[in-house]
Amino acid sequence: MKRCRTAASVLRPGAQFRRWASYDKASLTREELLRQVQADLDKSIRVDAEAKTISTSAGDLPISPVFDPAWIQSRRRQRKPDAGKPTGRFRRKLRLNPYARALATPIRTCAFTDTALPRYFLQDIEIVSHPTTGKPWYAPGPLAFDRVRPIHYPTEGGEHTGMRNEGGKSTEGLEEGGDMSSSTERARPHRAPLTAYTLNRKDMLDRLGPGSKLLGQLFGPRNGTAWSPELRRAVWRADMGDTILGMMRRLVVDALVDRATGADLTKFVEPVEGGWDAVGKVDRRQSVLWIPSQQQEGGTGEKVLRYPTVDVPGAKYNGKMAVYNLSSLLGEEEIVRLRASAPEVFCEGKELFVLKSWGSQSMVNLHLLLWRLEGYLAPTPPLGNATKKDSDRER
Repeated sequence: MKRCRTAASVLRPGAQFRRWASYDKASLTREELLRQVQADLDKSIRVDAEAKTISTSAGDLPISPVFDPAWIQSRRRQRKPDAGKPTGRFRRKLRLNPYARALATPIRTCAFTDTALPRYFLQDIEIVSHPTTGKPWYAPGPLAFDRVRPIHYPTEGGEHTGMRNEGGKSTEGLEEGGDMSSSTERARPHRAPLTAYTLNRKDMLDRLGPGSKLLGQLFGPRNGTAWSPELRRAVWRADMGDTILGMMRRLVVDALVDRATGADLTKFVEPVEGGWDAVGKVDRRQSVLWIPSQQQEGGTGEKVLRYPTVDVPGAKYNGKMAVYNLSSLLGEEEIVRLRASAPEVFCEGKELFVLKSWGSQSMVNLHLLLWRLEGYLAPTPPLGNATKKDSDRER
């Protein structure tokens, strides 16, 4: 779907809503700025940045601030350089820790509960135009699905394969198994012109039917050139919660299949023999994937933990590993597809698998997506005054 870019004659948004652009250091020198200014003027007009004058057919005139490189330089913000390689084992571990990455995302607010959380814990909703009718529709944003599958794309030095380890060598040995078209054809900015956020909970999205009064709060009193009154009639899918769930489940299975079908089958996902005690013996361990048998799924009457973990005694790092019950997270249909697509690793009869930690953005995002999917299926906890406010609005 194409994004809806309808413009309207509205008031200019305040400074707190502006999106400031940043510029490379090389483009902010006085010489480069003067060249840019001169390129937009007629050849007969010359700008003297030192004398603060501009030559015209009527003679030299005082220069306008918009032509002054010094004034332009003071108004533009220099882009910060990319962070260097992390030094020290702790910093390298922290950089690859998916939970730290989740907590480090920018703070955003849920449109319905006014709950401020790191953006990872929220679901982004965009307004897009329907490819057939052109009418505005609500659609899930790309933040949860960005760079989860291993991909490669051309750069000046060849093919880029994600993060690099401390030795400078690529840690992505399976990047050729990804979606080749996603690097160019689907390239898109990280944020749409119109984006709102809700709690990442399926039961909350299920409350927002097409006739729900809460739906009007999603974008609230918006203004700006990207907004128009027509967008208030955007269509909300009745099955939005199930649609997002299906998208996450399919992407998780696709990424696991990519990781389990390369030349080294156990490089990223390793089956574990010997029960839960053998989980801590796996190198580069990060989390546990568990596909319980039908007897175990039948239950023993015990209460099932919402976010189960397993402890690794004596471990300095990754001493507590998350356990993801794939049967409940993915559903029976996706489990069958996973076993059929990667039979060498996810073969019948095996229940425990260790999803490893590698120095690539796609592997970190895969761990984040599993954690996100687990939270998406969890019930929304009581939110105190926010819940009461939503109930009052619904009435």
